[in-house]
Amino acid sequence: MACLQHPDRDQPVYLMAHHTIGRREGATDTRITQPEISGIHAAIQWTGSHWIIRDLSRNGTWVNGQQLIPAKNQQLHIGDKITFGRASNPTWRVESLDPPENLLIDIHTGDSQVLESYHLLPDEHEPLASLHFNPINGVWVFELLDCTDNGETARVVTHKARIDCAHDSWELFLGNSQSTTTELSLHSLCVSDFRLRFTVSHHEEHIQLQLARNDMRQDLAARTHNYLLLYLARARLRDMQRDIDPADQGWVAIDLATRELGITVNHLNTQIFRARKQIADCLPDAIDTSRLVERRAYEMRLGCDQLDIFKGSQKEVVEASTEIVTEL
Repeated sequence: MACLQHPDRDQPVYLMAHHTIGRREGATDTRITQPEISGIHAAIQWTGSHWIIRDLSRNGTWVNGQQLIPAKNQQLHIGDKITFGRASNPTWRVESLDPPENLLIDIHTGDSQVLESYHLLPDEHEPLASLHFNPINGVWVFELLDCTDNGETARVVTHKARIDCAHDSWELFLGNSQSTTTELSLHSLCVSDFRLRFTVSHHEEHIQLQLARNDMRQDLAARTHNYLLLYLARARLRDMQRDIDPADQGWVAIDLATRELGITVNHLNTQIFRARKQIADCLPDAIDTSRLVERRAYEMRLGCDQLDIFKGSQKEVVEASTEIVTEL
């Protein structure tokens, strides 16, 4: 991640894909308050292959002691020393020129971590929340699962927002204006647009999952959380067999699910997060996985309605009335 070393601070200044420097509050990414600094004094920009700097000021910008030609781009290099307003002003040093990235910056330590399109917080081992990009509406969403109250709570977060989770706090830094790499053919798709195929071993110790759409097939490795998805898939298939209205299909009380699955609410939350992340890691970033498991007060369901369950080569049929699983 590209950054400059601030002349008066230990923490680096991370660069946006298009980063402005100047005196005008609220209009620049990095503010310098000295009177000789113009409102928007200079811009640093990622071109797709390298970083350039451009002077936009009245009083000048210097790189390695040489004044820039106003409005003319100059390529930056590691170690370059930049001054703004006067050649004798404090020096900013170019520390990194890596491509722009989205980051979570620890508010207390200043340490940064690269933000994935589906990011678990505070970590992947015991997640309590997720931070994920929703390509359908182009926003980042912070989601904290809390089954004891009103289902899931989620809010949109923007650049420089504070994210609090357990004992940790971060600042959201959205440095990459192209937040995700999208594929045109899969643009703005949701996980519910895919067909889910479960392949279940005889004793149901191993459950593999395949996602399919048109000519695309994506096989996911067997994971513990696949059993939760299978459980919800069977509930939805039962309601489909009974011709329940699609809006009401598959809803299962959370306390019932935890009892029948033999897990705690926290373990259930962890499995939902990990299931979403596994799919997000395997599919292009343009896919929104937030609807994999939907929530409403004290209930949840699988958000997908294109479902197949196989035991070996035999397709499973869920009987609507008796709820007995048979095989074809």
